Amino acid sequence: MKTLKFLLFTVALALLSNGPALGSDVSTHVMTFDFQAINEIEVTGTPNLTIASAIAGEQPQEATDSSSTCAITTNGTNKRITANIDTAMPAYVTLKVNVAAPSGSGTSQGDVTLTTLASDVVTGISHVADSSPTITYKLSTTVQAGVLSTDTRTVTFTLSD
Repeated sequence: MKTLKFLLFTVALALLSNGPALGSDVSTHVMTFDFQAINEIEVTGTPNLTIASAIAGEQPQEATDSSSTCAITTNGTNKRITANIDTAMPAYVTLKVNVAAPSGSGTSQGDVTLTTLASDVVTGISHVADSSPTITYKLSTTVQAGVLSTDTRTVTFTLSD
């Protein structure tokens, strides 16, 4: 009987001293994560520019369209937006773009004449997600351009270093 009591006491002591570790499984997992560069830009709108009037004795009046916007997301620093057109404009015709800087980041370069070469339109963009910067197009010409048929240009915007 003494032996049985001693054995039960020893088992109880062993259970109490090991606590909850007895009979439970514990495992760990090393989880790896990283953040990749995010540089996204999307433009919306269907700009339409028509030059159809002038004041007597002056060049035709510039046409303006501010109906387009762009959405920008980047987790990088010191990014820029460039713009270019796919085909050169006709002689005596100029197409300009003005992209507003995203809220709280970057600097708009104002009215930038579009050519087939990429030009900075917004610089110094860092850590931003904004879906409302306005894009304003301005089309101007001189009387030397004559009467031109309806035409189109594809404007490409790029968000990069």
